[in-house]
Amino acid sequence: GTGPGPATPAAGPASHAATSPPEPATRARRYPGVDGKLLVNRAQAHDVMERYGVDGLVALDPMNVYYVTNTIPLMTWFRMPNPAFAVLPRDVSKPPYLVTHLTQALDLANRRGRGEELPELVTFSSPTNWEDYVNASPQQMTVKPRVGSKANGDDPNTHGWAVNRDAKHTTIEERWIAAQRESFEAAAPTIAWAVVKALEESGLTKGTIGVDDERIATLLQRIGFTGVKFVPGANLFRRIRVIKSPVEIALMRIAGENNSVATERVIRGLQKGMTAEDIEQSFAVEAAKLGSTKVSFLPGMAIAGFPDGQAVEGKVFAIDAVSYFRQYHGDCGRTIVLGEPSTEVRQRVKAHRAGYDAVYSSVRAGLKFSDIRRIAADAMVKAGMPAATVIVNPHSVGLEHGDNPARDDLPFDMLEDLTLEENMVITVDLASLELGWGSLHHEDLVRITKTGFEPFPAVREPFVTV
Repeated sequence: GTGPGPATPAAGPASHAATSPPEPATRARRYPGVDGKLLVNRAQAHDVMERYGVDGLVALDPMNVYYVTNTIPLMTWFRMPNPAFAVLPRDVSKPPYLVTHLTQALDLANRRGRGEELPELVTFSSPTNWEDYVNASPQQMTVKPRVGSKANGDDPNTHGWAVNRDAKHTTIEERWIAAQRESFEAAAPTIAWAVVKALEESGLTKGTIGVDDERIATLLQRIGFTGVKFVPGANLFRRIRVIKSPVEIALMRIAGENNSVATERVIRGLQKGMTAEDIEQSFAVEAAKLGSTKVSFLPGMAIAGFPDGQAVEGKVFAIDAVSYFRQYHGDCGRTIVLGEPSTEVRQRVKAHRAGYDAVYSSVRAGLKFSDIRRIAADAMVKAGMPAATVIVNPHSVGLEHGDNPARDDLPFDMLEDLTLEENMVITVDLASLELGWGSLHHEDLVRITKTGFEPFPAVREPFVTV
């Protein structure tokens, strides 16, 4: 299963049996040595921040907050505008910080009891003197508000949920009581002041801080936190995330397997007359059975669907399947014919196969994305594929479907021509689309190694007759 070297069979279209992946042993999966570990690649983060002269990063984007803290706070699921922040110092001796509402302390207490790696938690409550800030002057905005009263001393009933003093508490309940007391006693009055507290504890009160959302700088400057220089940081996060940590790689193996297994199960159930919506719903169900969540499932001419409005016997069509497992994406593509393929379809499939055989014979660290595009396109056209129909789109995959950093020298986003490095996870998206003819597709996840690649899972035969 690893390259370099041809990774796909040279035989004709696969049957159901040939393409059926092994059934997963269990729906619920755990990962010894991986569960509970932080996701962030601290070494890569240090190198990127040092290269760009950044002392630390602050995240508001829920994806980056999750990446830094391995936590999706409750307020994120509630679609709150500022649900949580993460602070990531360049100094690897300092921990990452999670800034969110104080109720999250109980969740972290549960996880701490399981021995998980956790960020430092900084919580916020609410100001008791909020009236002082109604139509306040800029000077007043820089005065730290007062936080909730501690008038009743150590009574836990003043620090969160009510506590039954007469009950015999379980070990977990004792953790909850201690966690909410600590959280309330240390809480900042607002989320902005909680971010400042995390920055102070990280030693980031001067220097340069990258932010993945410009609202962060506005929020902090409004309360007088002006001793640092704020710079755009969203692309810095992508530069960090493009090299996966061991924990991420473990999760992406499962994401790729689940996505492929769910796709193959859907293919086995395809019938003429099915609509794109029917097929997409089937994929959502199959992905959920494995613990993954459907992102998209595109049968036909990509997002346009079927040219006949439904699957038709004898007409070739592509599918593009994307789902995520614990927020990490799987991505695969296949080519489908219901019934017997025509001679012309077989000819184009043969030319398509020449493209991905050429790619999988070449992929390794040191190759550029532009090299992959050239290698695949040249091979497909040389084998007889009409050049105008060819699409070659290699891209990084991870927390985003496209974990690709952009160029730094343009005033707009244009993806960088990445050089492949060890522990990048990419997909080589090979397609051929022609309105009035049909579409072909092949795509599988691979982890780049020093000498080749590791597929997530084994590369499948992309042409399937049903």
